[in-house]
Amino acid sequence: MASNLAPTLMVVGDDASFRYLIERYAKKIACSVRFILPTEDVLEVVLREAPGAVMIELDAPDRRGKDALIALRMHPDTQQIPVIVCSWCNEVEADLEGQPAHYLQKPILYDDFQTVLMDVRHPPHL
Repeated sequence: MASNLAPTLMVVGDDASFRYLIERYAKKIACSVRFILPTEDVLEVVLREAPGAVMIELDAPDRRGKDALIALRMHPDTQQIPVIVCSWCNEVEADLEGQPAHYLQKPILYDDFQTVLMDVRHPPHL
């Protein structure tokens, strides 16, 4: 099943529980995960490492996650990399208008995690 998933999932977040959960889910489906902190230059790391998808935790009180999302969407070399946004808030999905991204509401369930990774690997044809 791992061959159907993005080769590397880069996860941007600093919540230890979130990171632990994503690591467990990823291991369950043999998905490679690379964690980075939102304080790092997310755009620079993504450009250098070219992950198959990026997951961004948006629950920090500052704008780092949202700023990272916007930077990834604005840069021509990262616009096509699938982005998965995670948050506790329902309002986040509406706030993403104009910033194409997949959305997972916390608490993230394993089935939802697996489905969104399949979607980013094999997007539906319009």
